[in-house]
Amino acid sequence: MKRILSFLTVLCLVGFALIAEQGYSVKAVSGRVSYRQKDGSWAPVMVGMYLTDSTKVATGLNSTMIVYGAEKTVVVLPLSTGNVSEVVARCSNAVLRKTDSN
Repeated sequence: MKRILSFLTVLCLVGFALIAEQGYSVKAVSGRVSYRQKDGSWAPVMVGMYLTDSTKVATGLNSTMIVYGAEKTVVVLPLSTGNVSEVVARCSNAVLRKTDSN
């Protein structure tokens, strides 16, 4: 019985680790970059902030944000809006397409 309980405990801990939300640390901000707060208002993104995948962000015209997470650094391009995970994926793909075409 103790073995089963120990196994189930380890299994639960591993499961929680797998479904934990990914996040990104903000390394640099240039121009107007905002995130949506819990109350629905928008606030400026600051260097050093930690943004979760579900945080909504928006970069303005001629604005960029550099984030680090999931063992990669990504430059979020101007006029990008959406959840951090969506924006990072779009910007990663855009950079990969540019370098593949050269």
